[in-house]
Amino acid sequence: MSPQIEIIKNLFSELFAKLMAFTLEEEFLQDLGESLEIFYNLQEGEEYEFDPTEEFLFLSWFLLDDSDAAGNCLMDEFIRRHADELNLQEMQVCQALKETHLTLLQVKEIVPGTSMKLKDVFLGEEFQVAESVGSDSVPDDSILFTRVLRLGEARFLVGAGVFLDPSVREPLTQFVTDQFKQDCEDGHHQSFKDFLKENGELINWWIRAYEKGELTENGEPEGDSEPDRSEERRVGKECRSR
Repeated sequence: MSPQIEIIKNLFSELFAKLMAFTLEEEFLQDLGESLEIFYNLQEGEEYEFDPTEEFLFLSWFLLDDSDAAGNCLMDEFIRRHADELNLQEMQVCQALKETHLTLLQVKEIVPGTSMKLKDVFLGEEFQVAESVGSDSVPDDSILFTRVLRLGEARFLVGAGVFLDPSVREPLTQFVTDQFKQDCEDGHHQSFKDFLKENGELINWWIRAYEKGELTENGEPEGDSEPDRSEERRVGKECRSR
């Protein structure tokens, strides 16, 4: 890793730690609880044991994607409160983080101690990221659920990721694609990238149902095939205010 990339990586790591602490401040706990229900598709009465030390994937979604009715996310509030304290590089990282979204990446190649070559299974783009800890034991073609930060020509995984067996790629991508088509038919016209930005939790819904053995014969999470389900999710997210 070049000295310049190492500097950027360290800056990002320090800033990310501050951002995670911000999301866990007491004034946001009610919103966090409501967002947790959405991200994990919790049913009424279902309990979930929240451990912030293992929830970076959720917390980054809560910070960056879970917007209110005006399109503002918690990152916007962080920037508003700390604009005078952030240097130019930190502000650039914050803005770049706002552009990220949850996605699925196929592991194409790993250079131990150096990098991973990944392919976005939805957008088809291939790129390299600085190696993630423990990635040397991950087999090629594994699927990685995460988000990627781009700073100039350098790319980094944000917070955490979940490695999945290659066999889930086809049914999971089909589920998300079908949801995108349904969203378009319902009149919400947008790019696939914007759809992922606004609906990245759908990927987590499928993964959680898959791990619990709760997929239907059509490969969808049980209960998610109801006609008004996506609209309920949209309204639930947009009704909240910061």
